[in-house]
Amino acid sequence: MRPFLFLLFFMAMIISACEKPDEVLPVPPVPEGKATAIETKIPEKKSSTDTASELYQYGKIKDMPYRILVPRNYDATKTYPLLLFLHGIGERGTDNEQQLTLGAALFQADSIRTKYPSFIVFPQCPTAHYWFDDKEMNTLKNLIDTLDAAYQIDEKKIYIGGLSMGAYGTYAMVAENPGLFAAAVAISGDGDASKAPLMAKTKWRIFAGEKDDVVSSSKSEKMATALKKSGALVSFTLYPEADHTGSWVNAFSEPDFCSWLFSISLNNDQVH
Repeated sequence: MRPFLFLLFFMAMIISACEKPDEVLPVPPVPEGKATAIETKIPEKKSSTDTASELYQYGKIKDMPYRILVPRNYDATKTYPLLLFLHGIGERGTDNEQQLTLGAALFQADSIRTKYPSFIVFPQCPTAHYWFDDKEMNTLKNLIDTLDAAYQIDEKKIYIGGLSMGAYGTYAMVAENPGLFAAAVAISGDGDASKAPLMAKTKWRIFAGEKDDVVSSSKSEKMATALKKSGALVSFTLYPEADHTGSWVNAFSEPDFCSWLFSISLNNDQVH
């Protein structure tokens, strides 16, 4: 058990009401010659998301449900970025819907999907488990590897991000897989600062609310400092009036949130 595990039992999420989409569209086929071990199917019911009429592929790998927003007009002759987005503690379960409550609306926006065609993956952590558990990290890595085998993924543009428990998982996954993720976004989380050297190849944006009484902003600041000392390119943003929920509301509202993220590759030193 990680030393900071007990903190997560006190996390709470404010889950907003969401509208169901009006339609479900077919997903692009798996490219010929690309094998996949993921159980997938077209949704038989409309997903619970923040915006209407959007496209998801869904299924389960091991005991972990997942949703994928696939690039429009997927072209198997091109490569695409892949973003793994990790939800907070309040969205754990098996319904394969709750993980879309926070964050999905940003990546579903028409302007974002048109400008930054990418695979956006929303796994759902099983109840009573945490993203930084060894078992869950192994499953997440298996999911990434399987998608990489099934689709044309740009391996220099694999990203990870998360909020609250998802930010804890983000730090843990980057440390567990040095050099895999080109960029990472951590919103109101904590990690093992002693492992910062393992995370230094990844470019970071870290966000926190100064009035957060669930995960203290000092934890985010600690990680930003440790990463900088290890040579990582890091941007740390502290919102003076934001609480726990406000940290990601503000972060998702940053005008360059997506433009920064999708511009980063393993050979690109750009950072803001």
